[in-house]
Amino acid sequence: MTKTIWIAVANRATARIFTADSPLGALDEIETLIHPAGRAPEQSLVTDKPGRTYDRAGTGRHADSDTAQHDHEAAVFAAEIAACLAKGRETDRFGTLIVAAPPAFLGELRKHLDAQTQNLVTLELDKDLAHLGARELRAYLPERLVRHEA
Repeated sequence: MTKTIWIAVANRATARIFTADSPLGALDEIETLIHPAGRAPEQSLVTDKPGRTYDRAGTGRHADSDTAQHDHEAAVFAAEIAACLAKGRETDRFGTLIVAAPPAFLGELRKHLDAQTQNLVTLELDKDLAHLGARELRAYLPERLVRHEA
């Protein structure tokens, strides 16, 4: 297993993957994933109004929208990120994974990570750090990055 550490920072629209060769080392950005629909306004994501339903009893009528389109887009992007991370794990490009994302998106991302990739996660941060550069991100992380014990 490789000793390389990957740091994945993401939000609904952007995911960036950084690498560090040592627990005290600097970060290098190796990949960026963009999901423009994550920033799009709700009305541009749907082409029609939601369907209307009637209450079983009474005369109530309301829009039928169980899942917001933004939630769907977040799930699609989280699955894309998880697939990218799984591929990196399968090709032995990293042995430790650190993940940072806003709380709701971090939860969505967890749902899509396979068990083997999830087992390599040594640190999760529930913050949106996707806008930070490598130097700023490194300053935000612990001085010594914890490696996964094989």
